[in-house]
Amino acid sequence: MKNSTTNELSLNESKIPNEAAYSFSNGETLSIQVNFCKNPSCANFGVPPSLEKGAHRSKVAPGTPGTEYRLDSAGDGRTQLICLLCKEVLPVKSNLGVAEEVARISAYLVPPDSPSCPNIDCPNHGVPVGAGTAHYYSNGKSDQGSLRYKCRACEKTFSVSTRPTLRQRVPHKNSAILMSLMNKVPMSRICELQGIGGGTLYQRIDWIYERCQSFARRHEHRLLDTPIQEKLYVAVDRQYYTVNWSRRADKRNVVIHALGSADLSSGYVFGMNINFDGSVDPTVIATAAEAGGDYSVPSPFRRHARLWLPADYESSLKAAGVRAARRAPKTSVATLADDISIRYSDSELREDIESAELMTGSEQLPKNGMLIHNEYTLYAHFLLLRQLFSGASKVRFFLDQESGIRAACLTAFHKEILQRKCDAFYVTIGKDMTVDEKRRTIQESREAFDDTQKANPGLADLEIQILMVKDEMARAAKHGKWQDRWVKHPVPNSSEAEKAMCYLTDFKDFDLDHMARLYLKCSLHPIDRFFMQVRRRLSLLERPLGSASNPGRVWNGYSAYRPENIEKVLGIFRIYYNFCLKTRKDKTTPAMRLGLADRAYTPGELL
Repeated sequence: MKNSTTNELSLNESKIPNEAAYSFSNGETLSIQVNFCKNPSCANFGVPPSLEKGAHRSKVAPGTPGTEYRLDSAGDGRTQLICLLCKEVLPVKSNLGVAEEVARISAYLVPPDSPSCPNIDCPNHGVPVGAGTAHYYSNGKSDQGSLRYKCRACEKTFSVSTRPTLRQRVPHKNSAILMSLMNKVPMSRICELQGIGGGTLYQRIDWIYERCQSFARRHEHRLLDTPIQEKLYVAVDRQYYTVNWSRRADKRNVVIHALGSADLSSGYVFGMNINFDGSVDPTVIATAAEAGGDYSVPSPFRRHARLWLPADYESSLKAAGVRAARRAPKTSVATLADDISIRYSDSELREDIESAELMTGSEQLPKNGMLIHNEYTLYAHFLLLRQLFSGASKVRFFLDQESGIRAACLTAFHKEILQRKCDAFYVTIGKDMTVDEKRRTIQESREAFDDTQKANPGLADLEIQILMVKDEMARAAKHGKWQDRWVKHPVPNSSEAEKAMCYLTDFKDFDLDHMARLYLKCSLHPIDRFFMQVRRRLSLLERPLGSASNPGRVWNGYSAYRPENIEKVLGIFRIYYNFCLKTRKDKTTPAMRLGLADRAYTPGELL
């Protein structure tokens, strides 16, 4: 994708950042404006501010869209947008930063440049060899079997490799290395089993990652062009990973946030994006930010707004102390309703309600590459999903209860929500239940089902479940300052024995039976199952253990020491999970069930 926006540093800091735009490889352009009211029931929902600096509302025609906002400074370099219709307070973000993040996470969909004359001064440089004999001669093959060409313009001869394993001495070990990575074999044991050094292993991981990205591009690019399903139900949740410290003198972790989305029916994982960019140098960016005046303007108007700069880290440490002082004393969570209320309270304490990140003294910024402010990755994730789902007639999202995920989803799909082609639900699962508690809850649910069935003989099982949901809808509990209505799921299962849902995009246009059916579908199971497999199958990402002698710090001998390895191993596993792993029940892969593949692929075929 190519950037088609102007540099936001030229904007006046008292105006909203300009809209950004990017073009996907299929020719479609994505316009990006994330600064507007996120309340679906407000007339300002999806309408960005339009009042220019110096203009006054009294001079504008009443009811002009986008004029009912006020821009406010919140201190610490933050800028807030206040909706005058519903009184929502919204953090302002850099559209350019979001566009850069969309480009980063969707780069795998962009086809690689075709080989051309390597002479940068030649007029044929950039003209692909496929342009024909008007530009190049065919000049046989090299000793390694690569095709050779001679440029007609400068007469330079060059080779084009047709073998991805051209410079590998032991290419037959690639599949074995891949299978070891995917089955929790530690790095040192892989080297021992395959008789290779650590440097060779990491080179092969880079190569395997590139091959898997190429495989994903060939298959997932179809999603940009062809409708995959008429209706999609997608579960979205987060997972965190810790990176080991590399110096005993500085025992602080780097914490990586990852956001994943999985299809409810097929289990296909559409994305697993982490908030880390290994392609940027923190020293270079810090120098450029200082020279460009990034620290003298509010954060949404900085050239490097999406990146965690050293000054952001220092501000976060101060904010962590303030929030800790404001937070009520921590008590044990007795019920799922308590957990829901606590999550609302924690989000309200944030300086930026869309950001769950808060650096503490036990965390540090990476030495190589840079962390991305998590909300920018959230926005980019959903904007990419919007492009991938453009052919679906209906999309329903089941979101983990997190205000940043909610804001990103409602922003990216605001047009579809207003057109009633998209809906979003919060889903919260009781994850601290013991096995006995789960069994007791499921047994109570079965007894309630039997009682309802006896009272309504002749009804099918689904109709009984709909009745039970409607009863729970009538008893919906309100939580948070927004008084969101939460409905308890009356028919739990062993993986989600206790569950509550909140309809975030309720326009009151569905009858009770339709809403009950949607509540019955609410689940985070497909993405949580993927998360479980990540912990069980990837040694780099197994859950670390805390140390009593180092409060807040965690260490795992198998964990990664460099964040970029987390991105690569996760990217490899997503493709392996989607295209290779078959279920025991029907022997199909998620890609087969979604319609992106007609068979299960072998590891060798991925490479």
